[in-house]
Amino acid sequence: MTDPRGYAETVQRASQLAERGDREGAIVLFRGLLATDISDVDKAMMCLNIAVVYQQMGRIDEALAAYEAGAAYERRHGRFYVAEMKAAFLATHGRDRESLLEYQELLGRAELTEADKERIRRNIETLRARSG
Repeated sequence: MTDPRGYAETVQRASQLAERGDREGAIVLFRGLLATDISDVDKAMMCLNIAVVYQQMGRIDEALAAYEAGAAYERRHGRFYVAEMKAAFLATHGRDRESLLEYQELLGRAELTEADKERIRRNIETLRARSG
């Protein structure tokens, strides 16, 4: 996918499908982009898009798998956005223990800024307080 316009158009078309309720069609397009030569960081974002669509469909296990795949793509490049979104997803679905483990793992990452660390620490504190 060397044509950036084609990439942008495909992402836009997939987003429109999801908004119109054709979530399966959106997933097909997002997965199609994963099979191209886009960057790992872009692949991480496609995985995040897939995770969100699966979440909308109530397909939690598939959403988690997509979050995990996206986190793997981004980790190679010292990024953690999808991993942090996975931790938040777990917390919003009542999986506080799993979320806490994800946030604790994130806290040890060297690429975090001090602001990132503080945000993650606050999330850890919130989860600990919720679990008593």
